[in-house]
Amino acid sequence: MISKIDSAIIIIYILGLLVIGWFLGKENKDQEDYFLAGRSMPWLPIGLSVAATMISANSFVGAPGWAYNAGIAPFMVNIGVPLAIFFVVYTTIPVLYHLKLTSIYEYVEKRLGISSRMLTVIGFLVNSIIQISSMVFVPALILQRITGWDLKLIVPIVVLSSIIYTLLGGIKAVIWTDAVQMVIMWCGLIFSMGLILKGIGMGFFETIAVAKESGKLAALDFSLDISKTNAFWASLFGGTVMWIRYFGFDQGQVQRILTAKSIRGVKNSFMVSAFIMNILYFLFLTIGILLFVFYKGKEFTSSNDIMIDFIVNHLPVGVVGLVIAGAFAAAMSSIDSLLNSMSTVFVKDIYERFFSKNHQEASLKMSMTVSAVWGVVIIIFTLLGFSGTTKSVLETVGSYISYISGPMCGAFFLALFTTKANDKGVTGGVVLGFFITLMFGKYAGASWIWKPAVGLVSTYSVGYLLSLILPSSKTEEEIKEYTVLGLRKKLLDSGLVEEDGVSIVPLKMDKYTWTLLIFFLSQYIFLMIINL
Repeated sequence: MISKIDSAIIIIYILGLLVIGWFLGKENKDQEDYFLAGRSMPWLPIGLSVAATMISANSFVGAPGWAYNAGIAPFMVNIGVPLAIFFVVYTTIPVLYHLKLTSIYEYVEKRLGISSRMLTVIGFLVNSIIQISSMVFVPALILQRITGWDLKLIVPIVVLSSIIYTLLGGIKAVIWTDAVQMVIMWCGLIFSMGLILKGIGMGFFETIAVAKESGKLAALDFSLDISKTNAFWASLFGGTVMWIRYFGFDQGQVQRILTAKSIRGVKNSFMVSAFIMNILYFLFLTIGILLFVFYKGKEFTSSNDIMIDFIVNHLPVGVVGLVIAGAFAAAMSSIDSLLNSMSTVFVKDIYERFFSKNHQEASLKMSMTVSAVWGVVIIIFTLLGFSGTTKSVLETVGSYISYISGPMCGAFFLALFTTKANDKGVTGGVVLGFFITLMFGKYAGASWIWKPAVGLVSTYSVGYLLSLILPSSKTEEEIKEYTVLGLRKKLLDSGLVEEDGVSIVPLKMDKYTWTLLIFFLSQYIFLMIINL
């Protein structure tokens, strides 16, 4: 049973978030403030927020459980993050930044048409419901183990806490509380590592050497076996496509980037998030390796139980509260971000487009009501979709969303990189691409991580061919500036190539893109060195 001290730490933490949300939300006057913070946010909290969203409670509990069984190899799923962010910064973000949008799916209609817009909106909402529900499930699971309460009681409590401070403060509260919660996560991680090592009675490198003898540091697997999730080729192709969709074409990420004051802030935010996200994820996996030595390889019924067992049974009073607060920080930093983005997409892409009179901008009250309704949907889906899962929750979520990532990527690739793609062709490409991905997943015997690559290639190929056959409602002149090459030519011709000393032109290498590429390659070198 959790102590009064630990309970007090958790309660103070949650109340602190609500106070921050209330304080930051006082200045919200309209939809622009609620969804984009008036495009006035500093780049550092944005970068921390982007990283915090992905390093959710799933990583806090799921990553150690995955590494306990598979060693450091699951890091390969994330290794393509810097490469994906490089691609996004180099190609697509200058286009989206130039258009000054609220919803990224507004771009899809401007470039293609309403059918493609609605398909990408549906893909985002389904993907987000799956992700956010898993992020609710993990802290609920911890509370269930500690208190014995039913998940049907705990899940609404976790979601309600996130809804309240998201409603109070909007995207500004989301970003600043994410930044605070990133600090809490680091504290929980450091305390956990220190106490595991103390329990083992050995130093860090000595413990790692024991884990190495059990093969836990082997990460680079060049096998061509497509059933392996953590293999080199699977992560390079399938994993990178998955992350390109996440960082480049997902409202949850792009919305926060678009709150930045300038293109310099956008690029700084992306670069910081790439470093923090992968370093933190690697450390969570390291905790799993340390726990393997701590428990001497003991078998657990569910990999999600490993970290929870350590928190509940092996941490001292006070530290339990801090680590659970860290898990809540990881969860809430993800829930609030996706909740705000789902509300943005529903308001901008559905309500204002189809239900608002004369397409008028929705009121702040309507935007907040939509956020509350999504909260109810999340509670229902969490209880139905994740109760009873025994696999690492990270792996479960990855397998769910892998069907969506490729077709969504394919739609944006067609819009951004071709002038031939049109609404009817892309719509058909997305539908058939999803069906091909579904069949591939069912009959190919491949790991889920290959599905995004298959979905991208099939959607792009089919969508392009259909666009050549089916008539377009837009002329080539109308759509040129909405493509990467078209915008590049327009900016170069006009001489508007920089903003505040930073390039705003697509396909231009700069210090940000070079840094991301170098970081991407250095990860492979590091993985080779630790296994020597």
